[in-house]
Amino acid sequence: MSPNQYKFSVQMGCAGCSGVLEDALKGVDGIESFEVSLEHETILVNANSSLSYEVVLAILKETGKPVHSGEANGQVRDV
Repeated sequence: MSPNQYKFSVQMGCAGCSGVLEDALKGVDGIESFEVSLEHETILVNANSSLSYEVVLAILKETGKPVHSGEANGQVRDV
């Protein structure tokens, strides 16, 4: 298991929305794997210890999609 697991609730209305989020996360140094669920409007990111919650949150916000909530390793965090 990765040292860090981040979970976000992000507003997505269509496959295009989830695709934008997937594209934003692809190739990011420190992300070991991620899963974007359009159905549940969630993103689960497994990251190594060098990638902070704040950096992943900033990447998601840069897409323009509203981030409603976030967790880092099971702990609720500010968005």
